[in-house]
Amino acid sequence: MKLAIGILAHNEEGSIGATIGSLLKQTVIANPSIGKEIIVVANGCADETAAVAEGALSELAGAANCSARVVDVAAAGKANAWNVFVHEASAKDADFFVLLDADIEFGSFDAIERLVDHLVKEPDILIAPDQPVKRFSERGGPLGALIRALQKTGSDDDHALSGQLYAARAAALRSVVMPIGVVVEDGFLRAMTLTKGFTQPEKLSLIRRAPGVRHFYKPYESLNSIYRYERRQAVGTTINRFLYDEFRQWRAAGLDVTEEIRRRNAANPAWLEALVAERVKKSPPIAVPKNYVLRRVRRRDNWSIGNLAKAPLIAAALLYDLVVAADASVRLRRRAADGARWDSIRKAANTK
Repeated sequence: MKLAIGILAHNEEGSIGATIGSLLKQTVIANPSIGKEIIVVANGCADETAAVAEGALSELAGAANCSARVVDVAAAGKANAWNVFVHEASAKDADFFVLLDADIEFGSFDAIERLVDHLVKEPDILIAPDQPVKRFSERGGPLGALIRALQKTGSDDDHALSGQLYAARAAALRSVVMPIGVVVEDGFLRAMTLTKGFTQPEKLSLIRRAPGVRHFYKPYESLNSIYRYERRQAVGTTINRFLYDEFRQWRAAGLDVTEEIRRRNAANPAWLEALVAERVKKSPPIAVPKNYVLRRVRRRDNWSIGNLAKAPLIAAALLYDLVVAADASVRLRRRAADGARWDSIRKAANTK
C-alpha cells in the first residue's frame, strides 16, 4: 500500500510546524509496511511557511519507507494547490490520499491509519472524512453562547465532508479537477464525488465518516470574523450552485465535466470569473440558494418538543442568515462588475 499525504498551506508559518509535528507522531509514519510520502504545497505564501515546513519535515530523517518535500507554488488558492497535489506532485502509484489543512490537531495518534483502514474495510466508500471538533476558548457569558450558536450549522452528519482532514481513494480524487478560483472546495469535491462527475444522482454512501476519528481546530471567536466567514461560505456555495447548473448543461451536450474543467483551466484560468459574472446577472436579488439560507431552520433537532423554547433564537438566526445572504449577493454582483478573483474573498474572511 502506498499513501500520499498532502498539506495545503497558505501563510501558515505560525501553525504548520506544530501540525507537521503532530503528523510525524501518527502511527502510520512508523509503519514500515506502508509506503508514504508527505508533500506540503505552500501556495502564494508571503511569509516563511515553506521554510518552516522544510525545517519541521527534517525531523522525519530515518523514518521507515517515508519521504517528504515542500512544493512552493507561486499562485495562491486552495483549489489550485489541491490540483497540484493530486495531479502533479503526488506519486502516480499512490493507492490512497490523505489531505489536511496546516492548522489542525489530530485527535489521536492513529487517526490517519483509522481513516485509511475505513476505506480498506469498506470498498464502496470513496472518501472517508473524520469529525471536525471546534476548540473554543473559555469565553463564557451571553457573547460566548452567541458565538457558539452562530457556528452551529445543519451539515454535520456522517456524509458531510470537511476539507480540513480526510482520506480518499487516489483514483477517486484523480477523477476530479478543481476549477481555479472555486471558494468552497470541500463542497465542490463532495458534489463531484457523490454524483461521479454529474453522471448520476447523488449517492450519499460514497462518502462516510470514519467512526470515532476526529481532529481539533480553532474556530472564529469574534463576531466580525464569524460574519466574514459566513459571508464567504454563502458566496462559495452560490458559486458552486452556478457551477453545478453549468455542469448539467455540459452533460446534456455530451461533455465530460472533469475534462472540460481541465481544458478551461488551461485555456483561460479566469473562466470561472466570467461564468459567475454571467450567472449572477440572471439571479434574483438574493442569489444565495434558498436551502443554504434556511439550513439552520431545517435542522430537525431544532424543532423537537424539548427545543420549542429556542424558537426566538432560531428566528434570530434566520434573520442573521438573510442579512448574510443579502450581503453576499451584493458582493457577488460587485465582484462581477469589477472582474475580481472570487477566491480573493478568502483573505477577507480569514481576517480576525
